[in-house]
Amino acid sequence: MKSAAHHTAAIEKAAFSERLRQAIADFDDKLLSPTVLAREFNRRSRQSTVGVTATQKWLAGEAIPRQEKLLFLATWLRVSVQWLRYGAPAAEAVVTGAVQRRQDKVLSDFSALSERDKILIEKLMREMLGAKS
Repeated sequence: MKSAAHHTAAIEKAAFSERLRQAIADFDDKLLSPTVLAREFNRRSRQSTVGVTATQKWLAGEAIPRQEKLLFLATWLRVSVQWLRYGAPAAEAVVTGAVQRRQDKVLSDFSALSERDKILIEKLMREMLGAKS
Protein backbone atom coordinates (compact mmCIF):
# COMPACT_ATOMS: atom_id res chain seq x y z
CA MET A 1 0.00 0.00 0.00
CA LYS A 2 1.38 3.38 -1.01
CA SER A 3 1.71 6.19 1.51
CA ALA A 4 -0.13 9.49 1.17
CA ALA A 5 3.19 11.29 0.61
CA HIS A 6 4.08 8.91 -2.22
CA HIS A 7 0.64 9.45 -3.77
CA THR A 8 1.01 13.25 -3.51
CA ALA A 9 4.49 13.11 -5.08
CA ALA A 10 3.14 11.03 -7.95
CA ILE A 11 0.36 13.56 -8.56
CA GLU A 12 2.88 16.44 -8.53
CA LYS A 13 5.12 14.65 -11.04
CA ALA A 14 2.20 13.91 -13.34
CA ALA A 15 0.99 17.53 -13.18
CA PHE A 16 4.51 18.81 -13.87
CA SER A 17 4.73 16.48 -16.86
CA GLU A 18 1.46 17.84 -18.27
CA ARG A 19 2.66 21.45 -17.92
CA LEU A 20 6.04 20.61 -19.45
CA ARG A 21 4.41 18.87 -22.41
CA GLN A 22 2.04 21.82 -22.86
CA ALA A 23 4.92 24.34 -22.79
CA ILE A 24 6.91 22.22 -25.24
CA ALA A 25 3.95 21.78 -27.59
CA ASP A 26 3.38 25.54 -27.58
CA PHE A 27 7.08 26.20 -28.16
CA ASP A 28 8.17 23.43 -30.58
CA ASP A 29 6.45 20.06 -30.60
CA LYS A 30 9.58 18.34 -31.98
CA LEU A 31 10.92 18.62 -28.42
CA LEU A 32 8.28 16.16 -27.18
CA SER A 33 10.74 13.40 -28.06
CA PRO A 34 12.95 12.64 -25.02
CA THR A 35 15.96 12.25 -27.32
CA VAL A 36 15.39 15.58 -29.06
CA LEU A 37 14.61 17.33 -25.77
CA ALA A 38 17.86 16.08 -24.19
CA ARG A 39 19.93 16.99 -27.26
CA GLU A 40 18.49 20.50 -27.55
CA PHE A 41 18.69 21.08 -23.79
CA ASN A 42 22.38 20.15 -23.84
CA ARG A 43 23.03 22.31 -26.91
CA ARG A 44 21.59 25.39 -25.22
CA SER A 45 22.44 25.01 -21.54
CA ARG A 46 25.77 26.36 -20.33
CA GLN A 47 25.16 25.24 -16.73
CA SER A 48 24.22 21.58 -16.85
CA THR A 49 23.48 18.62 -19.07
CA VAL A 50 20.70 16.08 -19.06
CA GLY A 51 20.38 12.52 -20.32
CA VAL A 52 17.63 10.96 -22.39
CA THR A 53 16.51 8.87 -19.38
CA ALA A 54 15.93 12.03 -17.34
CA THR A 55 13.95 13.79 -20.09
CA GLN A 56 11.95 10.61 -20.61
CA LYS A 57 11.07 10.60 -16.89
CA TRP A 58 10.09 14.29 -17.00
CA LEU A 59 7.77 13.72 -19.96
CA ALA A 60 6.32 10.52 -18.46
CA GLY A 61 5.53 12.10 -15.09
CA GLU A 62 8.10 10.04 -13.23
CA ALA A 63 10.43 12.85 -12.14
CA ILE A 64 10.71 16.61 -11.72
CA PRO A 65 14.02 18.24 -12.63
CA ARG A 66 16.20 19.93 -10.04
CA GLN A 67 15.96 23.69 -9.67
CA GLU A 68 18.78 24.64 -12.07
CA LYS A 69 17.32 22.49 -14.86
CA LEU A 70 13.81 23.68 -14.08
CA LEU A 71 14.94 27.31 -14.31
CA PHE A 72 16.65 26.65 -17.62
CA LEU A 73 13.60 24.83 -19.04
CA ALA A 74 11.25 27.64 -18.03
CA THR A 75 13.50 30.32 -19.52
CA TRP A 76 14.05 28.36 -22.71
CA LEU A 77 10.36 27.52 -23.16
CA ARG A 78 9.31 31.07 -22.21
CA VAL A 79 7.07 30.18 -19.29
CA SER A 80 7.38 31.15 -15.66
CA VAL A 81 9.29 28.85 -13.32
CA GLN A 82 6.39 29.13 -10.88
CA TRP A 83 3.90 27.90 -13.46
CA LEU A 84 6.12 25.12 -14.78
CA ARG A 85 6.84 23.73 -11.32
CA TYR A 86 3.58 24.38 -9.47
CA GLY A 87 0.99 25.33 -12.06
CA ALA A 88 0.11 28.79 -10.76
CA PRO A 89 -0.60 31.33 -12.04
CA ALA A 90 -1.31 29.30 -15.17
CA ALA A 91 -3.21 31.92 -17.15
CA GLU A 92 -0.45 34.50 -16.77
CA ALA A 93 2.27 32.04 -17.82
CA VAL A 94 0.39 30.86 -20.88
CA VAL A 95 -0.46 34.41 -21.95
CA THR A 96 3.14 35.56 -21.46
CA GLY A 97 4.46 32.65 -23.51
CA ALA A 98 1.86 33.15 -26.25
CA VAL A 99 2.60 36.88 -26.46
CA GLN A 100 6.35 36.24 -26.68
CA ARG A 101 5.90 33.63 -29.42
CA ARG A 102 3.65 35.98 -31.36
CA GLN A 103 6.20 38.80 -31.11
CA ASP A 104 8.99 36.45 -32.18
CA LYS A 105 6.93 35.35 -35.20
CA VAL A 106 6.18 38.95 -36.21
CA LEU A 107 9.87 39.90 -35.93
CA SER A 108 10.90 36.84 -37.89
CA ASP A 109 8.37 37.58 -40.63
CA PHE A 110 9.38 41.25 -40.70
CA SER A 111 13.07 40.42 -41.09
CA ALA A 112 12.25 38.22 -44.10
CA LEU A 113 10.69 41.16 -45.97
CA SER A 114 12.46 43.24 -48.60
CA GLU A 115 13.69 46.69 -47.54
CA ARG A 116 10.90 48.29 -49.58
CA ASP A 117 8.26 46.21 -47.81
CA LYS A 118 9.81 46.94 -44.39
CA ILE A 119 9.49 50.66 -45.07
CA LEU A 120 5.84 50.20 -46.08
CA ILE A 121 5.09 48.21 -42.93
CA GLU A 122 6.79 50.81 -40.74
CA LYS A 123 4.75 53.59 -42.36
CA LEU A 124 1.56 51.58 -41.91
CA MET A 125 2.35 50.96 -38.24
CA ARG A 126 3.06 54.65 -37.60
CA GLU A 127 -0.19 55.54 -39.34
CA MET A 128 -2.16 53.02 -37.28
CA LEU A 129 -0.55 54.07 -34.01
CA GLY A 130 -1.13 57.73 -34.84
CA ALA A 131 -4.81 57.08 -35.52
CA LYS A 132 -5.26 55.56 -32.06
CA SER A 133 -3.67 58.44 -30.16
